[in-house]
Amino acid sequence: MLHITAARHAQLFRLTQRRLQSGTFTACPYHQAKEGSATVMAQGAMEHCPVVGTTPHMGCPVEASLCDRRPPTMLAMVSQMGKSQLSAYVAATALAGYVIAGGTAPLVAAAVTTGTMLQSCSANTANQIIEAPYDKLMKRTCRRPLPMKFLSPQAATAISGMELTLGTGLLYCVSPPAAALGVFNWFLYVCIYTPLKRVSALNTWFGSIVGGVPPLMGGFAVAGIITPPVWLLATFLFVWQIPHFNGLAFHCRRDYEAAGYKMLAFYNPWRASFYAVALSVMMAFLTLVCPTLAGMEVEGVWYYSVTAAANALMIYKSLLFHNEPVRHCRGCFVFSYVYLSVVLAAIMLNHIQPMHLAQRAIDYVAAEATEASATSSAVVSTAET
Repeated sequence: MLHITAARHAQLFRLTQRRLQSGTFTACPYHQAKEGSATVMAQGAMEHCPVVGTTPHMGCPVEASLCDRRPPTMLAMVSQMGKSQLSAYVAATALAGYVIAGGTAPLVAAAVTTGTMLQSCSANTANQIIEAPYDKLMKRTCRRPLPMKFLSPQAATAISGMELTLGTGLLYCVSPPAAALGVFNWFLYVCIYTPLKRVSALNTWFGSIVGGVPPLMGGFAVAGIITPPVWLLATFLFVWQIPHFNGLAFHCRRDYEAAGYKMLAFYNPWRASFYAVALSVMMAFLTLVCPTLAGMEVEGVWYYSVTAAANALMIYKSLLFHNEPVRHCRGCFVFSYVYLSVVLAAIMLNHIQPMHLAQRAIDYVAAEATEASATSSAVVSTAET
């Protein structure tokens, strides 16, 4: 088995050399950035790309993967640049804000969710356009479409503009204030947070503001105002960003440092992990104590049981990260997604329990009927006059 594996690696390396010499694809962007030339990769005496591994007989893993596959489809590249999975979480937080504010119209909820996701995808694409020269310096990002030259910056700009236009238009149809807030959040992410990453370690706090805005957009879509429970959810998401991102930043600290980003994770790892613990405790306070203070109707023991268990595990993961950051940084980062999913689901289910949902639907239909009746009466009176 080892002999077969070694033979396979050698075959991939020879194929890589031939394809590099023939010019059928460019070399690994990480390697280009480090060595300054794609031709160096084709030389037999050259050590392979230092991104991963130390196996002397194997070529750059990025080049080896290119030997086995063609460039991704346009849909796959659009999804990768827009960070579709992350954008789906952003859209879910906007939906949570809509539900908490008392929204019951399915079409409006769909418009808020889709519009927010499109705006988020646009912001992420614009971010990758700006950071393309630095993405090629990092293992985590060097395979993105722009560093790999699968897509031109002009095409990426067109995609970002189209997503922003569609998302803003969709939000404007249901709530102009929500659409305006989404555009502001796009500007904050692309024009403030993105360049600040290379200037100050405070960039994480500005990025956290971006994460707290989508629930406010969902709240605006209900009645044009933001209720205290929606503000509470926005505050929770602002706080959640810090332990979430600090775990990622420490895990990728060498990448960020190589690309010139200013992250607390490698300037002061102890403080970064301490913030994760402190803010995990704060999230427990926000989800267990503050809902009642904010006027939320918390029904049943199940909500407190689920959120208490989720918060206990999040605090535990943060403590592990603080005590052994090298070993547990990624675990804290990954679990933060699980934690967020559980808490958001608990909050929304608490607001859409069958009896409450039915009552809200009845109230909504009654209000629509009353408005329609008043309009009809006004029309009849005008006609008689």
